[in-house]
Amino acid sequence: MNTDKTMIEHLTEEYELITEGLKQFGLTEYQAKSYIALVAHGVADAETIASTANLPRTSVYKSLDSLHEMGYIAVSKGWPRIYRPAEPLEVKGRLIRQLEEVFGRLNIIYQVLSEKGEPQVIYTIHGSEKVLGKIREMVRKTQEEFVISTPEFTHILNQLEHDLQSALMRGVEITIITAPGEKVLEHASVERRDGLIATDIISDKKRALLASPGLEACGYTNNPSLASHLINFMVYLMREG
Repeated sequence: MNTDKTMIEHLTEEYELITEGLKQFGLTEYQAKSYIALVAHGVADAETIASTANLPRTSVYKSLDSLHEMGYIAVSKGWPRIYRPAEPLEVKGRLIRQLEEVFGRLNIIYQVLSEKGEPQVIYTIHGSEKVLGKIREMVRKTQEEFVISTPEFTHILNQLEHDLQSALMRGVEITIITAPGEKVLEHASVERRDGLIATDIISDKKRALLASPGLEACGYTNNPSLASHLINFMVYLMREG
């Protein structure tokens, strides 16, 4: 009996540790617990996952839908929906690639600032409406070339289609790097890439914007030396795959 109690305590501790670990990678507590429960079952419906994770069933449906959008799980067609987890090592590999991309961008910024000795060249903007406003401003200022890499292009297009169309009409070359399935702008150059996280924009090789997932915040610079270095990421993305 004591052995069983010790085993249960150990499993509970592991469950909490894994939950906290997944939260460090951006999952909510409900998403983390739902994913762990699904991994434990291999294949399950929402009711089973809710029971295993000790979560409200309505909340589990929302968590599973968001996990599906994030690539953590697969969902069957029909009803009831049956869920299957992505292999943990596959998820791990995707997270590593995303971390490398993010910290690669940070390293370029660090190197450029160190070499040029130019402080205060990046301005932080908070709030999705303000970030979209800055993107609109960049589109309107662009005279030659506008390059955007984003998993959110459908959302950006819905907000800024008129400005982007106007840019095309005045001869701006627009290049879009975005996820499969995203709406794009007719007559723009398009590259499709999986695994994009953040939004990066280069305007005329002298203005740059790096936004967080969801466009909640961004860093902006009109420093040409920094913007020109960030172009390397765009070239890399277009050559990958």
